[in-house]
Amino acid sequence: PPMSPALSDPMSSLVPAEMPTPATRAVVFCHIPADASEPMVELMFDEIPGDIGGFTTHINKLYARQGGKVNVEVLRQQVSAHAAKNGNAAQEVPSDMLNQMALSQTVDIVMLMPAYPGNDWLGVNMYVDDKGIPKNLEVNRRASAITSACGLPTEVRGDAYISRLCDDQEDRFERQDLLLSQLSADVAWVQVAKRYNEERSARPQQLPDGWMGSGGGGAAAASPADPDECFSAASDQRAKGTAAFKAGDYATAAAHYKVAAAELDKILAHPSHLAAANEQRLPIHLNLASTLLSLEQPYDAIKACDVALEIDPLSVKGWYRRGQACMKIRQFAPARRNLHRAAELEPQNREIRQALERCLEEHKKHQEELAAASMDDE
Repeated sequence: PPMSPALSDPMSSLVPAEMPTPATRAVVFCHIPADASEPMVELMFDEIPGDIGGFTTHINKLYARQGGKVNVEVLRQQVSAHAAKNGNAAQEVPSDMLNQMALSQTVDIVMLMPAYPGNDWLGVNMYVDDKGIPKNLEVNRRASAITSACGLPTEVRGDAYISRLCDDQEDRFERQDLLLSQLSADVAWVQVAKRYNEERSARPQQLPDGWMGSGGGGAAAASPADPDECFSAASDQRAKGTAAFKAGDYATAAAHYKVAAAELDKILAHPSHLAAANEQRLPIHLNLASTLLSLEQPYDAIKACDVALEIDPLSVKGWYRRGQACMKIRQFAPARRNLHRAAELEPQNREIRQALERCLEEHKKHQEELAAASMDDE
């Protein structure tokens, strides 16, 4: 149902009003309280142009002010389940690490409508508390209804925030106003998001043509494959790849990862096994990208990251390693965009921030070199 605008902001006592400076631009986003008796409201964020991670940091602060006690045992179970989903062996999580995680505040980003050429690079994201379950937060039925309307049914816990952006993944990134009147199920962007997400979930993600070079393509096998045999072979090849990588034998590691990926590609045509295959394909392609970077093969690393990001557009490692690969081929604008995306998804990651700073410095130096060369030519 259409969402009625509110006359007041229940968060106003928590978020002091700040006068925008000339360097900022006020952008409207929406707050959806978990408590259905509270009205949904439009909030303002003063965006600093070029600061992609600023909005995520702002949302983190809102959640931090709301507080909430984390059940460490539930958090432990959640961490273990996440590790198992990514194909990692079960292991005991140290208590001090769990306590540190419980004290930290981060958000999960639900990409309701990805920015892509077909919708003029307009995207819409929902931001939720990543510890909604360990905090035993109330189910947010209004926010959950929005995810379902967009073709991404999700049980949202706690308050949710939604913003719109324009991101061409090159040189343009800016937040755009999103009003409460634009959150009904029949508005254009929700319909576009629903079609995109439903079509994406129904199609298998294939490897880019030729990405494996002389080692063979990523196409599915011509004859039907036994899924159990493929899963077993992929797991074995992945383990061998990881062992070789740890030993510093990157060429052997890459070969094993490519065989593992090829085994899983054989069963992409089996709809009932697609989700399980993608759960394994994601870490394999991320590991392959890291290995190819070590082999100084940035173009193939980019292709491996593209596959990983097709499976999971919110993969921090996918955006980070793609940015690293672009840096190696001196494609600074795409590198900056990829590293910015990684920084937005994980703003507290120092390694990503340092990589972004290096990218900006090298880009500036490169531009100065080009300007000097141009003057010499004259």
